[in-house]
Amino acid sequence: MTPLTHSKETPSTSTQAVVFEFNNLEDLYGVLNLLELRREYLFSEIRGFHNIPDNNELLVDFQMKNPPHNLDIAWERRLKHLFRYMLDLEKLMWNLSTLGGAYSAMGDFNTDYAKTAAKITAHQISLAKKYGDPVILARCYLYTALAEAQLGHLTQAVSIVRAVRHWSKQNPNTDIVQRCCEGVYQKLRAIHIFGIAGSNK
Repeated sequence: MTPLTHSKETPSTSTQAVVFEFNNLEDLYGVLNLLELRREYLFSEIRGFHNIPDNNELLVDFQMKNPPHNLDIAWERRLKHLFRYMLDLEKLMWNLSTLGGAYSAMGDFNTDYAKTAAKITAHQISLAKKYGDPVILARCYLYTALAEAQLGHLTQAVSIVRAVRHWSKQNPNTDIVQRCCEGVYQKLRAIHIFGIAGSNK
């Protein structure tokens, strides 16, 4: 592979190189998956593991070779742990998303379900921060907006959606977030017109 360069916004004062050798395709594919989906997270872990400061440019070289004589056992264990950790987070995140969606749908008819949906979303936000994907985190905040609207806090819900939409317009690859914002806006308009669950009791 061609060595990868990673640097922060601040000017680099020096360059530090790190070489990782792989002797099986499973580990290499795991790194490539993290590199594609969680690039900044992977580089931050490499910097932390090797104590490389942010103001230094990082040059990472991934090499696939025959079994070397001196395996980097510490990094191999760390990498496998990170890979399993990210998979577990992703599985838990989507399980909560399915469960939260069900409670959110019922929140249109009973505010107790909306309260439960809000609690589930709070857990999702915590996981999304660990997951390191700003798009998923933004969508979780939109789930919070829906729950707040169902509980009668429409002004707060609108403020959340506006903040998320402003963020999405300032960052690349956030088209899905902008579409989600429009969908949530339509939901908020419906709640504004028809009221919240239990308002007619």
